[in-house]
Amino acid sequence: MKRALQIFGSVIAALLIGAVGFFLWASSGRLPAEDLTQIRTYESASDKTAPDTLTVTTYNIGYLSGMTNNEPVVRSDSLFSANIDQAVRFFRRVDPDIAGLQEIDFGGARVAHMHQLDTLVARLGYPTAAQAVNWDERYLPFPYGRPAVNFGRTLSGQAVLSRFPIRRHVRNVLPRPPQLFFRDAFYLDRLAQVAVVDLGGHPLVVINVHLEAFHVGTREEQARIVNDLYRRLADNNIPALLLGDFNSRLRRAGVASPDETMKLLLDGTNLRPAITATPGDTAHATYPAEAPTRRIDYIFYSPRFFKSADAQRWCGAPNPPSDHCAVTATLRLTPPAEEWPTHQALPSLEIRLGE
Repeated sequence: MKRALQIFGSVIAALLIGAVGFFLWASSGRLPAEDLTQIRTYESASDKTAPDTLTVTTYNIGYLSGMTNNEPVVRSDSLFSANIDQAVRFFRRVDPDIAGLQEIDFGGARVAHMHQLDTLVARLGYPTAAQAVNWDERYLPFPYGRPAVNFGRTLSGQAVLSRFPIRRHVRNVLPRPPQLFFRDAFYLDRLAQVAVVDLGGHPLVVINVHLEAFHVGTREEQARIVNDLYRRLADNNIPALLLGDFNSRLRRAGVASPDETMKLLLDGTNLRPAITATPGDTAHATYPAEAPTRRIDYIFYSPRFFKSADAQRWCGAPNPPSDHCAVTATLRLTPPAEEWPTHQALPSLEIRLGE
C-alpha cells in the first residue's frame, strides 16, 4: 500500500511539474523586446510633395478568418487564400494612402504560418509599414477544446501601411483587465500604436488602437490614456488621425450609458468621426460583418487640419473576410501640409503607465 501511494504521489508530482513547465513555456514569447516594434521597409518610400487629399482606411481583419474568428473550428488553407484575395481586391479599389489594421498575423500557426502583413504589402505595393506585436505566445490553448482548434504558436498585432515614409513608430501598451493569472498569462496586449508619417517633410501622426473588448472599466481607462496622448499632440498643434477598433459605440449626447469609453476618448477634443451617423443607424454599423448592428470601428480627424470629402463602409459579400467591416475616408488637407509644423515640434509619443 505504501509503495502504491509513493508511485501515485510521484505520478501526480510529475504531472504537476509537467503542467507548470508547459504553462511557462507556452505563455512565453519568442521575440526579443526590440522586435515587437518594427518599421518594415519593402522599397524606398517617395519623399514626394504632400498630396492635397489623403485616403485612409481602418480595418480589423480578424486574421482573415471570416466569421469564424475565435470559434473552435478547424480552418482550411483555402479559407485564408480566398479571404486575402477578397481583401486585396478591396484595398486595390479604395487605394488608401494610409491603412491601420488590427488583428493581423505575422506568421502564426492559426493562419498556416502566413505573414499576412508581408503578403498584403507584396500584393498591394506599399513601400513601408509599421508592425506592432501584441500577442506573442509559443502555444495558445485557445479556443478551448481539442488541440486541433487551438491557435498554437501565435504572433499577431497591429500594423500601419503607408505610401509615404514612416519616420517614427511607438508601441504603447495599454492597461490590462483584472483576471486570473493563467488567463492573464495568455492574454493579448491592447495597444495604442503610433506611426509618424512624413508628408513632404511634415509629420502626420497616426494613432492605431485596439481597445479592450470585454471589461468596460479597463476600456474606459484606456480611453482616458489615449485621450491624453491625442491632447498632447493637439496642444502642440500636431495633425493626428485616431483610428481603429474601439470596441465601443458613440452615444447620443446627454444620454447616460454604462459604457463611457467614447465620451472619455473624445473629451476636450474637436475630433470628428469620418462617418456621421445617428445612434441605432445600422447602415453604418461595422460589427459583425455578416449582419452589422454595432458601430465600433472609426476614423477620427480634426477639422483644424482636415475636411471630410467622402467616407464609406465595406463589409465584404457574400462571405466577409473578417468579422469586422472596413471604414475608409477621403480627407482634404486644410491647410496644406506645407503649412503644418515640422518634425521638430513633435512631443513625446510614449505612454508611461502609472505616472
